Amino acid sequence: MKIRSEVYKELRDRLLEKMPDLQYVDLQKGQFDNKQKNYPIPLPACLVEFKQVQWSESTGGQLGDCTISIRLYIDHVTDSFNGAEQEEETIKLLDNLDNIYENMQGYSGENFNPLNRISDTIVGYGERYVCYQTDFQTTLFHDDAPQKTGKIEKVKFKF
Repeated sequence: MKIRSEVYKELRDRLLEKMPDLQYVDLQKGQFDNKQKNYPIPLPACLVEFKQVQWSESTGGQLGDCTISIRLYIDHVTDSFNGAEQEEETIKLLDNLDNIYENMQGYSGENFNPLNRISDTIVGYGERYVCYQTDFQTTLFHDDAPQKTGKIEKVKFKF
């Protein structure tokens, strides 16, 4: 069983269901880091990334302690200084970190435990966007352990 793809699809579907304004959800592949090689991505957009997984043995498979990062990219073309035309709308951009938390915290799937937020931050500002990142800790379940292979030494019996 290929669990990461299944976990990704569950996360993608949850994001699209709970955040209907999203125009684009994809795996993080550096789409915003190399604009020349990527097609224009509609905003708002979410990119999902699986960080390093620490695996441990369990009965019938393995458990993986994993961090999943969700990056939210939204339009950022207004000002927030006192008296700006769209001051209040711009300040509300900060609430996007809370939106990711409120819609994903505690969510679980067939192959992963409930998500638990461990950090969030503003990653950066692009030409027309701001990027927010929320990291969640979870445990992945890989139940169908592959068959162990290896050479079996010949047994020499003594009578």
